[in-house]
Amino acid sequence: MKLIHPIVVVFLLLLLASCSNNKDNSTERAYTMSLAAGDYQTATQILTHWVNQDSSIQSWAYDSLAYFHFFHNGLVGGQTIRNTKTPMYYVDLGLNLNPKNTFLREIKSKLYLEQGKDTACMVIFQELWNETKDPTFWWDMCFVEMARGNINTCDSMVTLALKDSTLEQGKVRMEHIQAHIQENVPAKAAFVYLQALMLNAIGDILSSANALQEALKIDPNFFAAKQSISDLQRIAAQRQGR
Repeated sequence: MKLIHPIVVVFLLLLLASCSNNKDNSTERAYTMSLAAGDYQTATQILTHWVNQDSSIQSWAYDSLAYFHFFHNGLVGGQTIRNTKTPMYYVDLGLNLNPKNTFLREIKSKLYLEQGKDTACMVIFQELWNETKDPTFWWDMCFVEMARGNINTCDSMVTLALKDSTLEQGKVRMEHIQAHIQENVPAKAAFVYLQALMLNAIGDILSSANALQEALKIDPNFFAAKQSISDLQRIAAQRQGR
């Protein structure tokens, strides 16, 4: 039996390592290019393959996959029904690695809300608020109370927020999935917007419109407030046309 020279063995090992590194670099480049182009479906496919080949990226890959499926890939090709199962799968994988991951817990709470599990979602929002004092989570809890029909509770929470100068000066993160828009809104504008929604819910359309205008004075680019103004104007035009 002819033995392979040790130098040849070393050369082969280096060649294999080089091929492996080139493959990893190629995958990373393709992933980065897809993100830069805003092609999140392709980025999701590449990252799914990448994390299956390289477990060392799990610490951040599950965060990205959860968010891609939550925000970017939830509605594809004219679909009207949201897929919450896939993002929840990656959320749970990530939380198995780090149960205190704030980013994934926030997504999980919002997925729970979409699934109608308002109690479970409120538990997470409350935990996140207690840990971070991020006004986003207080706003989320107000919104859930309003969605439950607890207008008085929501109103009291909004009033507290608007009296808290520290909370009022923060930012509230919002994702408008149907419109594919994310925004960071001044907290004061976000809470005034909630007041507008509550006023609309009890039928006080004029006061609701005034509150929306107040929110837009704080942040003229506030997408949700502009959308709500447009909705009120459309409804008013329809009523006049009867």
